[in-house]
Amino acid sequence: HNIRVIAKYYTRASTQRLTELLDLPSDDVERFLSKAVVDGTIYARIDRPAGVVNFAKPSDSEEQLNGWASDVSKLLGLVEKTTHLIAKEEIVNKIARAI
Repeated sequence: HNIRVIAKYYTRASTQRLTELLDLPSDDVERFLSKAVVDGTIYARIDRPAGVVNFAKPSDSEEQLNGWASDVSKLLGLVEKTTHLIAKEEIVNKIARAI
């Protein structure tokens, strides 16, 4: 259960940190982690030489492009809103000077 919680809240963790969090020896942590991955409970990639466990699933290119398109769309919306507010402010200042 604890490994699932760690996998949910961490994207990367060192094996040393996992042994501290789970209060288990490193061999047991690796065994439980491997079992959870094989069972399909969590996604994880273990880099033994670096001592790092990566819990983040790699995104495919379609998901990444959709994310970028969404971000660009949000950015363009903000630019449009900002230009509208600037134009409105210029009109208000022009009217205030005319009075």
